[in-house]
Amino acid sequence: MLIKLFTVYVYLQAALCGCGSDRRNSDFERLRKDYHVTVQRIARLDSRISESSGLARASDSTFWTHGDGGSPSSLYRFNLQGELLQTVPLQLPNHDWEDMAQDGRGNLYIGDVGNNFNNRRNLRLYTLQQDAKTVTDTIRFRYADQTEFPPPPQQRHYDLEGFLYHADSLHLFTKSRALRKTITRHYTLPAKGGEYTVEPQEELRLKSPVTAAGISPAQDQFALLGYGRLYLFGMENGRVDFGGKRRCLPIGKTGQAEALTYLSPTQLLLTNENGKVYLVTLRKK
Repeated sequence: MLIKLFTVYVYLQAALCGCGSDRRNSDFERLRKDYHVTVQRIARLDSRISESSGLARASDSTFWTHGDGGSPSSLYRFNLQGELLQTVPLQLPNHDWEDMAQDGRGNLYIGDVGNNFNNRRNLRLYTLQQDAKTVTDTIRFRYADQTEFPPPPQQRHYDLEGFLYHADSLHLFTKSRALRKTITRHYTLPAKGGEYTVEPQEELRLKSPVTAAGISPAQDQFALLGYGRLYLFGMENGRVDFGGKRRCLPIGKTGQAEALTYLSPTQLLLTNENGKVYLVTLRKK
């Protein structure tokens, strides 16, 4: 019942999207104030790719994705026409895979980090060597500020669907399930195997729960995806934090979007759980 109610909430968020509350509460600016923006549906994924929930580059023109909890433990390579080009089964459990990141050394990071009920004690990320498709490390972690499993309903800020890689660290952005006051907390992890307890670095109030994260090719901007919203953050002095300029873009037509990656400094690729693929293009005014 709770999951059904949350699904209704998701679609209301997307349908009634706007950035007014984000501007009032967290000093976001309208992205369209400085940019011409197009949001274009460009493809539908092959039906064998179920509930795309993470994106990473496989080549200049192809991409990796995976499903979330209940989907096969596989990576899928597809192109911008949505065609399935390769399926790679992995000998890993898929409790709830929610996002993917990649570094410059050919590694993918798969996050088995979904935590709908805020009661998991086995959160982990897997390091996968992209060329060999072999798992080379497991990163286990817990939140230092979570002491109850689950916490009271209005303190359920420990789901996680978005993370990115930058400068030998993984940056985690939690998805709040406290419906009255939605926040994201930012944590960091070393991008190497081990067991860690992570402290919150900062938090930010957002209208939409965070469903994915990505970083620009120039490493000067990062993006958080929400239901009906795209949040862009400038990176000052190469830091991943909320201190730079914040911009918000309503993207209600993308529905329950759950994955993103940058194609270029001015283009982002998004997928949603229904298999639709969108291209967001930004052109400075």
